[in-house]
Amino acid sequence: LWAMIAIVSVCAGLWALEISLIGIGLWLPVGLGVISAVASAIIAYIIRFLLEERKRKRIEKAFGYYLAPSIVNQLAETSEELKLGGEKREITVMFADLSGFTALSSKLKPEDLVSLTNKYLTLITHEVEADGGYVDKFIGDAVMAVWGAPVLTESHCEQAVSAAVRISEKIDEENSIAKEKGEIGFAVKIGVSTGEAIVGNVGSKTRFNYTAIGEAVNIAARLESLPGVYDCNVVISGATATKLSDQFILRELDRVTVKGIEAALPIFEPLNGASSEIADTYALALSKYRNRNFREAIAMWESLEDKPSKVMAARSRKFLTNPPPDDWAGEWPTPGVA
Repeated sequence: LWAMIAIVSVCAGLWALEISLIGIGLWLPVGLGVISAVASAIIAYIIRFLLEERKRKRIEKAFGYYLAPSIVNQLAETSEELKLGGEKREITVMFADLSGFTALSSKLKPEDLVSLTNKYLTLITHEVEADGGYVDKFIGDAVMAVWGAPVLTESHCEQAVSAAVRISEKIDEENSIAKEKGEIGFAVKIGVSTGEAIVGNVGSKTRFNYTAIGEAVNIAARLESLPGVYDCNVVISGATATKLSDQFILRELDRVTVKGIEAALPIFEPLNGASSEIADTYALALSKYRNRNFREAIAMWESLEDKPSKVMAARSRKFLTNPPPDDWAGEWPTPGVA
């Protein structure tokens, strides 16, 4: 702006000087100088615009490795000042953790461990973004992903569970291929939860982080450890399960108590490719289990022969010799029972 003002002022001054000199019989040809000044300014502006645009694209691409593309575009286009704070929004959160990382850290060289971990994290990231999710952060060998923010979507539950199922399948495939080759691979544990959270910028006055904070995030983080208990890959919260469409076959695995949440939470497993009969038989066995009919529950779970059913059958056998307390409501862990 100041450059344009300077050029206009110089041109106006030369024109006024030319008029003044004509009055005393002198001719000062300023046309060529004015045209040159304006043309050079336009050319310089075009060159600078092209260079700045290339620089902006390069910065956007660089930041795209650290932030969601939607956030980068928002930062590039908005004229508003960045500030701390956020908004309340219903979202779905996923925590995915690679199993066996600690054991492998003592067997592999650091550079080999990082390379292998990055391979699996790349797979997780690809599936998250393919289903409209946002990778919030990497936490060592774990990933926190969000659906419903920063881009608002009504189908965040379906997208998150769909991504979780595909991640589970593809990591199992990679792990099987690695074992066939005599190499080392990872398994995965995934927890998914839906609920209201505050999404936006948190941090300090000099360092921001776009993230989500709230009970839904806390529950997802707690659920991430439960696949190790029930010998499965994916566990979703009851809040997520109730919002899913009929495209998923779900079974309620159990009711669990988690740190920071007073009431016991129902947890579910998406049964990809399985029949609804498995879910129905498991549900009937779970009902027998909660009514303390442990022998009948054991028989039903043993007929299914899948891993979570074996876990629950083994737990029921322990209850036959060491029953839960009288006030037991079917939750796990059960106080007073090993």
